[in-house]
Amino acid sequence: MVIGKIKNAIKEKSLIDKGDHIVIGVSGGPDSICLLHALYSISDELDISLHAVHINHCLRGEEADKDQIYTERFCENLGIPCHVFIYDINKMAADQGLTTEEMGRNARYEAFEKVRKEIMTTGKKSVKIAVAQNQNDQAETLLMRIIRGTGTDGLAAIEYKRDDEVIRPLLDVSREEIEEYCRKNNLEARIDKTNYEPMYTRNKIRLELIPYLKDQYNESIIDVLSRLSQIVAEDKDFIYSHVDETLKRICTRSRDKVYRNEYKSLHPAIGKRVISSIFKEMGLFQDISAVHLINGDKLIREGNTGDQIDFPRGYLLRISYDMAEFIDSNSIDNEKSLEFCYPIKIEGKTEISELNAVLKTRILEAEKLDRIIKGDPYSSYLDISDVSKRGDLVIRSRRPGDFITPFGMAGTKKIQDFFVDEKIKRVDRDSIPLVCLGSEVLWVIGKRINEKYKVKDSTKEILHLEYRHLV
Repeated sequence: MVIGKIKNAIKEKSLIDKGDHIVIGVSGGPDSICLLHALYSISDELDISLHAVHINHCLRGEEADKDQIYTERFCENLGIPCHVFIYDINKMAADQGLTTEEMGRNARYEAFEKVRKEIMTTGKKSVKIAVAQNQNDQAETLLMRIIRGTGTDGLAAIEYKRDDEVIRPLLDVSREEIEEYCRKNNLEARIDKTNYEPMYTRNKIRLELIPYLKDQYNESIIDVLSRLSQIVAEDKDFIYSHVDETLKRICTRSRDKVYRNEYKSLHPAIGKRVISSIFKEMGLFQDISAVHLINGDKLIREGNTGDQIDFPRGYLLRISYDMAEFIDSNSIDNEKSLEFCYPIKIEGKTEISELNAVLKTRILEAEKLDRIIKGDPYSSYLDISDVSKRGDLVIRSRRPGDFITPFGMAGTKKIQDFFVDEKIKRVDRDSIPLVCLGSEVLWVIGKRINEKYKVKDSTKEILHLEYRHLV
């Protein structure tokens, strides 16, 4: 029955093709030993090659070492190469600020991927990773997500395959069937006793909640939950075909911003999945809850410029005028406060090392100047009859209290308000250099000069400033 279910899943879900090399995660427990043995039994029929990967997490002392020895011998008896990785998961988790469960998962998939790439360097094109999650794991995952809070996508739980690389041939096989398979074939798989201790949420669901549901409500609860996840998975596939088309229409080319007007026309069911899909493309694959998506959808539809909400693991969603920006704050250096201030050398060069740029200045006599070159936002001409030539001018980053009388206007404006009006993103504002006299801004470089210092008919001397980035 087990092999029949595995073969059926492989065929219906297109998990394995002829000639594939399959990297199998093998802990030494019943699930992975069953999967390895079953695939070995039909390897000739499927025309596949098997490679085992065992990770010693160094969490259970001597027991972990025994698991490793057992797995190595089991693979040797079948003639299957076994790749062993030894990780000190406790230390790695502490160093990276993760739980041992998260770190263990990361380490396992890192090891699987190393072996997969190693095989591919030998010229093998199709190499897949097989993991031994089963029907009970599916039910436990579904219940855990419901308890923690999930949207309908979360009800799809564990997928049969991910990105055509990770496959799960055991998802239709129950834990009872796996244990029976091991007994019939005298596999003597290793038992991790911590699986029977109600220490973690998953263990409590396995040991307490599911038995209670079986006894009090439905003895077929595992099958029922498994069917539910499969039904939702089909619906999810259909919905995401529409999401993919929507992303092409409402996203910028970089796929980290969406046009708010276009987004507002979306049904919330599509909109929330747009948010989820963009974050996944950026690297946020887990921990996004239904509450995150509800708040994100509301922010894009109703938020004001500068509003933002945090998503897990340092990601955030921010409103910037007619755009909604998806940001990984862990990788943004220019959001850190940038401060600089240099006195301007009249008729000379002033280097701004923080921006890898230089400001060139020179004095021109107005009567000898035939024309002012226009159209270059990084070149300006100012009347400096009221400005001291003794170094009072500075080029610096913005400060509280800065103000400007923008060219073409009569009244003053706070530089903060000017940035807002000019739709300059908050993330960029500290890196925009200002030519200042005290708190008065004479030139927002690249944007606007001060009306009070524009060249007039009465101007006698002109200060020409030219800002350039160094190559």
